[in-house]
Formats: sequence, structure tokens, C-alpha cells
Amino acid sequence: MENYLTLKTEINEYVITLWLARPDVHNALNDTMIREISTFFTQIEENDKIRIIVIRGLGKSFCSGADLLWMKKSFTLSEEENLKESLELSDMFGHIFKSSKVVIAAVHGNVFGGGNGIVAASDLSYCVADSKFSLSETRIGMAAASITPYLLQKMRASDLKELIFTARNFTGEEAANYNLINQSFSTPEKMESHLNEQINLILSNGRNAIVESKKLINQLTELAVSEKIEQIPNLLAKIRISPEAQEGFSAFLEKRKPRW
Repeated sequence: MENYLTLKTEINEYVITLWLARPDVHNALNDTMIREISTFFTQIEENDKIRIIVIRGLGKSFCSGADLLWMKKSFTLSEEENLKESLELSDMFGHIFKSSKVVIAAVHGNVFGGGNGIVAASDLSYCVADSKFSLSETRIGMAAASITPYLLQKMRASDLKELIFTARNFTGEEAANYNLINQSFSTPEKMESHLNEQINLILSNGRNAIVESKKLINQLTELAVSEKIEQIPNLLAKIRISPEAQEGFSAFLEKRKPRW
């Protein structure tokens, strides 16, 4: 594996752990991390020995969404430049979702914005019950565009609408009730125990059978959104340069209520 600026990797026979490694900013996504995650998933496809990828966050959080400095820069870009960044973000979630490996998100701390997209694009996900989730894009006049297709694979549309429209925080236990997370646990130790049990069960089954089963399930469940998914980067690029998003982000940085 190559040396990454924003990621760390750890291999244990058939399992590789991908650590989101920007703990000083709660593993917030920026353009470098987005590209490196895509590169990692592209390269790991060539490793036939690896069967399972576990995604974790270093430090206090799994992923706190978009990095503020990166977002601030994106609001000064043209629609064409924003489209390029939006395509890279959509591609990253696509790489996670389409990986031939079993992808498991092991979650703790804050899971905001795009962090939910990583969880939703993963095959399985587990969290500590006191984790804090939020789909908070609408607070700054943005839309949860790139992550929505993957959230809809797991959640009821009515539940997703409520969480996006209100932008409220919700717990790991609630995330499990919404089916965003497979299961939440009262302590990190209990989550680790269950994760190890699931990994052992997966590794005891036929490799190709799991790969083909995943491919079939993904093909059947993504039919509802596949026709529209290519339009999402364009939507996100337009929203980023809209007056409402510009005002919302400015208000967030200035710690005031937006004027809308």
C-alpha cells in the first residue's frame, strides 16, 4: 500500500483496516482524503487475499463530515470547478459501495454529513450507542446530495426526509432503529466483540459466493436510484454556488442565524 496523507492501513491476514486519519479535525473529509479513499479502494481490488475492509476513525470521531477549510474554498469556486469536486465525492462513495470486498464501518463519536455516506455505502455497520449522527447540510443551505442514494438503500424515505429536513442530531441507537446502522452497542468493547464474531463468520463462508451475492443484492437494490445518480454531482455543484448556500455557510462561520 502507498503512503497516504489522510489515511492509515493495517492488514491482518484477510482483513484490512482503513483508518480515517485526521483526528485533529474529527476525520473531516477534504479533497485529499476523498481522493485517497478512492485510490485505496481502487488498489485494494487488485489484492485477491483481502476479503474484508473495516473502516474506522482515529481519535474521538468516525467522520465529522466536510472539512470547514475545504468547504470554505469550495464556496469560492465556479460551478465547473465545483462539479469536478462533486464528481470526485460521488466517485468515492461509489468505490466503497461497489467494492468486491465486504466493507464494514465500525463507528464511534461524531458521524456528520458525508460520514453518513461512508456508513451507508458500506455493506455492514456497527456503532457505539452514544455516537452522534446528523444529516445537517440543510442548516447551511446545502443538500445531502451525494450521500442520498446510499442512504436510501438502507432507510425508509420518510425517515430520511425527517432527518434531512430537521437536520437534528440522533444517537447510534436511533441510527440502528432507522436501519442506517446494523446494530448499536452500549460499550466499545461489546461492539468489538460482535465485529470480530461477524468477521470470523464471513471468513468461514465461500469467498466467491459472498462476492456474487453482494453484486446481485447491490444490482437489485440500486435500480431505483441508478438512473438519477449521474445527475447528483451537477445538482451539488449548482447548490454550492447558490445564494442560499453562500448565505448559510457565511452564517455558520460567523456564528449567526442565516438570513432566509
